[in-house]
Amino acid sequence: MKKLDRRKFPRIKVFNPIAYDCMDKNGVLVNQNMGIALDISQNGILLETAQMIQEKNIYLLFVDLEDNMTRIIGRVVFSVKNKDGNFKSGINFQGDSDANIAFATRLIQAYQQIESEPILVNGARV
Repeated sequence: MKKLDRRKFPRIKVFNPIAYDCMDKNGVLVNQNMGIALDISQNGILLETAQMIQEKNIYLLFVDLEDNMTRIIGRVVFSVKNKDGNFKSGINFQGDSDANIAFATRLIQAYQQIESEPILVNGARV
């Protein structure tokens, strides 16, 4: 039997590096690290990291190929260990609708731009 997807918005597969800052309930920086965005929608993102994200409040940011930084506040919904020993964390965006959509759109565009760029290995296109 197929599992029912109850998401409000469709997820789009991506594979982008994302920096994140974890904040405590008082807004004090607790941890900074990097992860990989695996999919995104207009209200959330699935992030793979090397360690569990234990704080609930998080700032996500990435830099596109034109060096534009994009940042958004999120709330960690879950962080679970996968079979590879990494952690997958579901994060709900906490910005207004326009900010959430802008972040998702820019991340998807950056991913599509990276995917369309030829890869050079020892001067040869791959």
